[in-house]
Amino acid sequence: MAFCGRRTSIWGAILLLAILSAASVAKAATISWKLPTTYADGTPIDPADVRKIVVRVYAGTWWTGPWKWVATSLPGATSVTVMDPRPGRTLWYTSKATLNGRESGYSDRVRKTNLDIPVVPFLKKAAKKLLTVKKMAALGFLLLLVGLGWGIRRRRKRGAAQ
Repeated sequence: MAFCGRRTSIWGAILLLAILSAASVAKAATISWKLPTTYADGTPIDPADVRKIVVRVYAGTWWTGPWKWVATSLPGATSVTVMDPRPGRTLWYTSKATLNGRESGYSDRVRKTNLDIPVVPFLKKAAKKLLTVKKMAALGFLLLLVGLGWGIRRRRKRGAAQ
């Protein structure tokens, strides 16, 4: 009887770990912009050169930075895909445009907040700490003792009733 209960608890633990270790789908954010048509001093950019502009995107945890480079666009592109912030976190994004060795200042900042609830990572950590062989064996032993105590109590009640 104890062997059967132990086997059940092991399969339950394996099933729980399989569910918790299922890979979560990484999400992405798309950042888009309009390419500049003039230099900072107001001089127009040749339309043929606009298609040569490369944009570097930076991210930071505060709207003031510090900024960390996260992506570079292809020449003339108007968007780039970056990873979403971690669940429950906010990232601020900014960019710089480069053309013929001339770099712009930082653009206006935009923010992205990931509202996904971080339940699965928490459960993975908890499962790793809770589901050790020793702890599962102790839990199985305790369940066995509770089952035996319940059985003995039930027999005593039946005996007293007769």
